[in-house]
Amino acid sequence: MSSTDSTPREAVEVVALKVVDLLTYVVVLVAVVFVPVAAFELSTFGGLVFTKWVLFVVGGVLGVYSSFQLRPAGPERRAAAVDAGPSSATVGGREVSRLQRVAAAMPPARWTGLTPTERFSPYTKQFAAAVAFVVTAWLLEVVFDVGLGL
Repeated sequence: MSSTDSTPREAVEVVALKVVDLLTYVVVLVAVVFVPVAAFELSTFGGLVFTKWVLFVVGGVLGVYSSFQLRPAGPERRAAAVDAGPSSATVGGREVSRLQRVAAAMPPARWTGLTPTERFSPYTKQFAAAVAFVVTAWLLEVVFDVGLGL
């Protein structure tokens, strides 16, 4: 096998590891919202209608927020990031939230060995989680007949 054959395989492995990290983050974020809201609603009202709406609204708000953050930087922001110098957190460094640290510590993401700069950006993860929130709310309605009145 030549060295050119291993390069695409390594690229595919890196993308697969990034996707595993992304999916772990999405599952953790959906669980952090779904489990307490569902537990509260099931213990008080005995249904999941409010949970479905909370998931839908949180998904919509998170989708709008993350999509605005994913926009390309304007010339002013790019110039400020370059002028900040190498010691600035905006150059080369990426701030990691507590939720991202928890998701990175969960299996299978902890087995990937990716550094924060090798992972997808936090806003990409949040956008994927927003889609997962809306899909979860839709599945509650369509598959589990939550709130349809049937």
